[in-house]
Amino acid sequence: EESLWSCSRGFAQTGDFHDDRLWLDAGVRLCGSKVSDYENFGVGVLDDDAVIFAINAKTISTIRAIVGARQLQAFTLGGEYVLTGGTDPITPTNVDLSYETRHGSSGIPPLRVNDVTLFVPRFGRHLHEFTIPKDAVTDIYAAPDLLLLADHLTTGAGASIVAMAYQREPTSAIWAVLSNGLMLSCTYRREENVVAWASHETCGSFESVTVIPHPDGDRDQVWVIVKRELTSGTKRYVEYLDDSTLF
Repeated sequence: EESLWSCSRGFAQTGDFHDDRLWLDAGVRLCGSKVSDYENFGVGVLDDDAVIFAINAKTISTIRAIVGARQLQAFTLGGEYVLTGGTDPITPTNVDLSYETRHGSSGIPPLRVNDVTLFVPRFGRHLHEFTIPKDAVTDIYAAPDLLLLADHLTTGAGASIVAMAYQREPTSAIWAVLSNGLMLSCTYRREENVVAWASHETCGSFESVTVIPHPDGDRDQVWVIVKRELTSGTKRYVEYLDDSTLF
């Protein structure tokens, strides 16, 4: 039997844990390990055996991201799916795949913020929430666009999102690097309907962003990689945003 992953077939690009299984992608297939045995993907019919499930769709469904939330979420090139076992856990003989929204996902890892998953669609100019609306009478997911009222920030050539990070403290904020070298921030408090965007520039180009615990241990700190053109040539620096004046 040919391996799920190999030099010729390719290797997993995304994964997450859900219901004590390690879930990985294999092209258009979702692969869940044996329960509590994360390196064992041997298929079978027992409830704790590995689960391998192909996404069958009319559109290309190459898996771009897997998120283990309250339900297992799969973000593909053609749309967004939810995998469940109905009211029971997922097993090799009990798998239910539902096609929820049809935006398609880029290769940027989604962000999990409280009960919402934030993902960048395939062309990178928007940022969608993937969640069940609070006032919904069904369990159907929706994907509203957080950049709907600020889409001018990602218009024009070279303005797509290429990297994201989430800062929880001192302020709930999303940070997004654009392909044109700018960086966006979004004060994000969905429970209070606060979604406020701002654009940031520097003497150079932002290339990447991440968030790590602050050395003081009382908040998060935003770190970036910046490309700068100097007389000595092109240099890249690892820098952080100084928020000491806020305290």
